[in-house]
Amino acid sequence: MRETRQVIIATSVMVAVFAAYEWAKTLLFPGMSITTSHLVTTLVAGMITAVTARYVIRRQTRLLEEQRHGNERLREALAATERGNNLLQSVLASIDEGLVIIDHAERVLLINDAARRLLGLGQRTVTRLADISLDLQTEARTHEAFTRVLTTGSRAEARVELTPGLNRRVLRLHTAPLQLDGAQIDGVVGAFIDITQLEKLEHIRQEFLTNVSHELRTPLASIAAYTETLIDGGIDDAENALRFLTTIQRNAERMRNLVNDISELSTIESGAVRLTFERLPLREVADEVFRGLAPRSEKHQVSLHNQVPEDCFVTADHRRLEQILTNLVDNAIKFNRQGGRVIVRAATETTADGEVQVVMRVRDTGPGIPPEHLPRVFERFYRVDKARSRDLGGTGLGLAIVKHLARAHGGEAWVTSEAGQGCEFVIRLPYRKTVGSGQQAVVSEAPVTIAS
Repeated sequence: MRETRQVIIATSVMVAVFAAYEWAKTLLFPGMSITTSHLVTTLVAGMITAVTARYVIRRQTRLLEEQRHGNERLREALAATERGNNLLQSVLASIDEGLVIIDHAERVLLINDAARRLLGLGQRTVTRLADISLDLQTEARTHEAFTRVLTTGSRAEARVELTPGLNRRVLRLHTAPLQLDGAQIDGVVGAFIDITQLEKLEHIRQEFLTNVSHELRTPLASIAAYTETLIDGGIDDAENALRFLTTIQRNAERMRNLVNDISELSTIESGAVRLTFERLPLREVADEVFRGLAPRSEKHQVSLHNQVPEDCFVTADHRRLEQILTNLVDNAIKFNRQGGRVIVRAATETTADGEVQVVMRVRDTGPGIPPEHLPRVFERFYRVDKARSRDLGGTGLGLAIVKHLARAHGGEAWVTSEAGQGCEFVIRLPYRKTVGSGQQAVVSEAPVTIAS
C-alpha cells in the first residue's frame, strides 16, 4: 500500500512538472512555431515518461525482490516448523513415558504411542480425559491428579494400578500445569511412568533382606544359647560341652556357607565375574565332581552314575561349570532316598531353528518336586521342604547360582519332575567353536553381565 502511494505521488509530480513546462513555454516563447512546440513537447514528455517509468520499474523490482525474499523466509519458516513438528513427533514416539496433554476444558490435545500402550488404549479415539481409561479406579485416580493441577496450579502425583493380579502393571503419574503465555493455566501435562519392574525389584530386595535376616538369626540364636550355657558352667560337663561345641561349629559353618553363597551370587549378578571359555571333556568334569562328593554320597547311601559319553565336549569356564554340576549333584544327593541314584547325562542337540546346544541332565530318584513349586525352585532362599533343607545344611542359594551361571554362559537352566519319580535338572549351553589350537583355547575373557 505504501509503495502504491509513492508511485501515485511520483506520477502526480511528473504531471505537474509537465503542466508547468507547458505554461512556461506559452508564457516565455509565444512566437514558437507549432512544429517546434510539438517537437519540444514530445521530447519533454518522453523524458518525463522515461523518468516516471524508470522510477516505477525500480520500485516494482524492489517490491518483487522483497516479495521473493519474503517467500523464501516463509518457506524456511515452514520448513523449520515442519522439522520441529517431525522432531517433536519423533521424540514423543521414542520416549518410554506416556504423555497426555489436556486443555482447561479437559479435552485431550496430545497423547503419544507410549501412553496408548501403557494404558491399553490401542487405536481407540481419545478426545477427553475420561476416555483414557475404561477402569473406574484408574479413571478416578487419573482424573484427580489432572484436575488438582487445574484447580490449584501446583504439580501432583498419583499411583495408578492396571489389571490387578498376576499381570498387573503399576504406573506413576506426574502432572504439571501447562502455561503457554503468562501465569494463566492453559492445560495440564501428564507423564505416565511404568514402575512395575521397580516395585518388583523392591519387593525382591525386601524379601531377600528378610530371608537373609531369618537365615542368620537361627544359627546366631543357637550359637548364642549354647555359648551362654557353656559360660554358665556347662563347660565343666565334658560330654554336653562337646555336644554344645559341635552344634556351635555346625551353625558357624552354616553361617559361613550362607555368607559365601551370598557373596558369590552378588558377584555373578553384578557382572563382575570373568569367564574363560575352554573346550572341556564333560565326562572328566563330572568325574571330578563325583570324586569331591563321594564322602557325602556314601554317607547318604546314594550311588553316582556318570553316563556322559567320552566324546562329549563343552566350551565353558572350567571352574564355573564344575560349580554348576557340584550344586546340582549335591542337591540330588541330599534330597534323595537311601539306596537312590544320581545320574548325569549329556548330549549335543539341535533345536528346531538349527541351533546346536550341549544339554546336561542331572537326575535323581528322590521324592520329586510338587508341580506348584517348580516355577520357583531357582529363586533365592526358596525351599520346597524348609525344615529338611536346613537340617541338611542348605543355604537356599545353590540353584539361584546355577541359574545365573548358566545364563552367564549364554544358556539356561530348568527342572522337570513327577511326584515320587524324582526330578531332573537340565542345563542348556550353546555349542561354541574354539579358536586357536588345542583343547585349552581361550575364546572369551570379557566380564559377563547377568540378566535377572
